[in-house]
Parts: sequence; C-alpha cells; structure tokens
Amino acid sequence: MNTITFAGNLTEDPELRFTPSGTPVANLRVAVNRRVKQNNGEWVDATPTFHNIKVWGRQAENLAESLFRGDRALVHGQIETESWADKDTGELRTKDVVVISDRYGEIGPSIRYATARPEKVSRKSPTGAEVAGDQDEPDNVRHLATTGPKPTEPPF
Repeated sequence: MNTITFAGNLTEDPELRFTPSGTPVANLRVAVNRRVKQNNGEWVDATPTFHNIKVWGRQAENLAESLFRGDRALVHGQIETESWADKDTGELRTKDVVVISDRYGEIGPSIRYATARPEKVSRKSPTGAEVAGDQDEPDNVRHLATTGPKPTEPPF
C-alpha cells in the first residue's frame, strides 16, 4: 500500500456528493508549498505540488463542514491511480488521487498557524438510536486546541 502524509492548503471548498447508494464522497485539491535555499543562501518559493483528494464516508461529511478554501490541512491517505477512457479520443487517461476512507487515512485542520476546536458529531448506534459523540470517550483524552486535560477536569 502506497501512503502519503503532508500538510497543505485547500485550493477550493470540498465538493460533497453522494453515490447512488447514498455513500458520501468529498473531492478537493490541496496545494503543498515549499521553499528552497539557493546557492547564494536566499530562500525562495518553489513550484507548489497539487494533490487530488477523495474522502469517503463520515469523514467526507465532516470535512465538508470543517475545512474550506485556504485552510491548512494535514492529510494522511493512500495513493491510488484512477484511469478512464477520454470521451473524445478514447485514449487512456490516469491521475493519482489520495484516498481517505473510514477504514484508512485522515484529514483535519493544521494548528501550525491557527487554532481548532473539534465538535463531536452524533452517530447512530447499531439499533439506529442517536448516541452522543462523547459517551464512549475515555477520561484521559485531550481535546485539540486545549493545552491541558479535558475541559471538565480541574487543570491540576
């Protein structure tokens, strides 16, 4: 399995769609900027690298409500090559896509230049009843954008 991890900026808002069977999928592009040191010691911007990202399942829905164009994100996913026949010429076309699913990979906000405060989303139990997002959360979990223990606990 080919995996990749990087930080970059969303070039557009995620586009959330649903398959005919109702599975959520979000598509987006992320630009990775880097700087290189020239022979004279000066740092300059290098050509950015653009990655096509496809996010499936619950993460796709959460992404569409969480990150937007210009936001910096951390991405960890599996590299897959999509292929198709060109409609006009019939030639085989391919592109690499970073795939993130509920089984593998994650995407989320970078806190290098910003803060983030996650909100737990409700999920369905096997019986179909709504379950509060933090019911099964262990007491020792620390929340993003806090520097100490879980907010309901004393800071000492």
